[in-house]
Amino acid sequence: MPSLSPPEKSFYRVLEDLCDHLPALTLMGGWVPFIYVRHIWKTEAVHLVTTVDIDFGLSEQAEASPKETIFETLSKLNYREQHLDLGRLWPVVLYKDGKIPVEFIADSTMGTKAIAAILGSQVHVNKLEGIDFLLENRIGVSLRVGSRIRTLYCPRPSRFLAHKLATFTERDGDLKKAKDLYYAYFVLRYALDIATLYRESQEFRGESRFSQAEKNIDDYFSRPTSRGCLWVERENGPDEYVKDVRRDAYERFNKLKEALRSSG
Repeated sequence: MPSLSPPEKSFYRVLEDLCDHLPALTLMGGWVPFIYVRHIWKTEAVHLVTTVDIDFGLSEQAEASPKETIFETLSKLNYREQHLDLGRLWPVVLYKDGKIPVEFIADSTMGTKAIAAILGSQVHVNKLEGIDFLLENRIGVSLRVGSRIRTLYCPRPSRFLAHKLATFTERDGDLKKAKDLYYAYFVLRYALDIATLYRESQEFRGESRFSQAEKNIDDYFSRPTSRGCLWVERENGPDEYVKDVRRDAYERFNKLKEALRSSG
């Protein structure tokens, strides 16, 4: 494995801290493309890490660790607790090494008891609508965590891509929207089997929440100078492999749109 940056080292240390809880967790957010490239597609790429925050999804179908809750595990280690309400002891957000937030997300329909069984009632959880779409049909990735090979679960790339394209417009501010579009571009650019990615993406076309993806491609990638192309170019930065990132993004997103429409 290539030499690791400080954020990457912290990321793997968090996985080691959570090793007994990994079966109940699904990696979310900006670290997902990193895992795809480093451990599934095994492709050397620049700009692997674009985030520090580490996010995990909780699923009602996943079994909690029989030993202890996540809070009980991490409270014994070097995690700082940030209180969200000065008038209350709980809930808290946990920070690895005092500076890297490790946060947890659950679908808005997940029950409080199921969350507490995995996480503990002391830790803050973000409840969002539609997150179960990312937790369904997840994939397991084998990687070394400490001295053992463990399985880390991630969303299937097609689900990660569909979710980003359907929901990035709901994000606060253009910076977050741009980062989500960059993650989507990252998947389209580096996925080893683009035909499978297209085919699986076509399966979500009939779901009302994700039918918005095609319209969003139209709105943000109608021309090489559209804002989506400009945002991807900015987030990607200088590229030694692609001369014109703006046009490359335009072509990749529009090929996906054509594939989606051909299934209709």
